[in-house]
Amino acid sequence: MTVKGLEPGKRPALLISEMQNGITDRAFRDTPLAEQVATRGIVGKINALSAGFRERGFPVIHCTITARADFYGWNRNCVLAARIFREGNLVSGSHFAAIHDDIVVGGQDIVSERHHGMAAFTGTDLASTLRGLGIDTVVFCGVSTNVALMGGSVEAVGHGYTSVIAEDSAAGGTAETHQIQVTMHLPLVATVSRHADIIEALG
Repeated sequence: MTVKGLEPGKRPALLISEMQNGITDRAFRDTPLAEQVATRGIVGKINALSAGFRERGFPVIHCTITARADFYGWNRNCVLAARIFREGNLVSGSHFAAIHDDIVVGGQDIVSERHHGMAAFTGTDLASTLRGLGIDTVVFCGVSTNVALMGGSVEAVGHGYTSVIAEDSAAGGTAETHQIQVTMHLPLVATVSRHADIIEALG
């Protein structure tokens, strides 16, 4: 199986986007997005995908979003940012903001924590970390296809990386928005694939 961006000689990294308890686990917060995470069964696929990356010596990076306990400096410049501020529980160090309890975190995995913005590269050292690791291609999974994965793919292209989306290991706010993104919008900036094909393409 050939996946654009994962050809022989390419060095990929897996970016697991916002798979945090308070965002993706219905036990913490029962939202349409958390329901999609459960319905699509993406946790197990993400664990399989990350295991495939680790086994082949490729990096796994968990991209999270958190705020200070007092939300000092939190910019409420969009609906999502305002909602996070209003709910006030996505706090760095809390169980609510922690990586999903059922997501496996490897000993060499990296956590890239950001404190503002809606996509993985904003205000973080992610681009520098990827350059230090000699990465050519980023493979996104997690949430959400309609915001963070779309924004992250656009940012990745801007930083000179090729972007791949593990479509069956991702979820959107609704089934409809996910389908629109993976069929109409994401293919303009990323290769849309599936976790088993990506693992096979890694060699």
